[in-house]
Amino acid sequence: MWLSRLSSRLRCARFGRPWNRVGGRCPSRFSRRNRYVVFVTYQIHHAAPSSTFLEYPILIAQDTVLLLLILYYNGEAKHSLIYIALFVGGWKLVTLQDWIIDLAMSLCTLISASSKFASAQCLYQSKDSSGVSALAWSISCYTCLARMFTTIMTTADIQVLTRFTVLSSLNGFVLAMIFHYRRDVKKVE
Repeated sequence: MWLSRLSSRLRCARFGRPWNRVGGRCPSRFSRRNRYVVFVTYQIHHAAPSSTFLEYPILIAQDTVLLLLILYYNGEAKHSLIYIALFVGGWKLVTLQDWIIDLAMSLCTLISASSKFASAQCLYQSKDSSGVSALAWSISCYTCLARMFTTIMTTADIQVLTRFTVLSSLNGFVLAMIFHYRRDVKKVE
C-alpha cells in the first residue's frame, strides 16, 4: 500500500505534474544525491582516474546546497543536521567492505533505471509529451553514451559500463516516446 502511494507521488514528478509533498521534502532530490555519492565512492574505492567522476562532487555539492535551501525556506532548517549526519554516516557505511560498495552501486543502478522506467510509464499513460523536454532527455542520453565510451577507454569496469548501458537505453526509449507522442499530437491538429 505505502509503496504504491510513494510510486504515484514520484511517478510524474519529471513531467511537471504536482505530487503530494511529504512534509515539504523532495524524495527524488535525496535519492539523486545519494546515487552520486555512491558512484563517486565506488570510483574512488576502485582507484578509477579522477577524470571519470570529476563532475560528481560538484553535482553533490549543488544538490546539497539546493536541499539545504529547500529546508531553510520550508522552515525545517533544524532538520538539516539530521540529514547531514545520515549523509556522512551512510557514506562511511558504504566504504566499510568491498561487497557493500559493490551492492550499493548495483542498487543505485536499479533505482536510476526504475526512475527512468517510471518516467516512461507516466509518459505512456498520459500519451502527452508536451510538458517534457526532448532536449533534456537527449542530453541525458548523450551523456550516458559518452560515459560508456570513457568507461571502456579508461577502466573497462563492467559494473559502471552496465550502469551506463542500462541508463542510456532507457533514456533513448523515453526520448523515442517523446518524439512519438509529439508526432501524434501534430497529426491530431
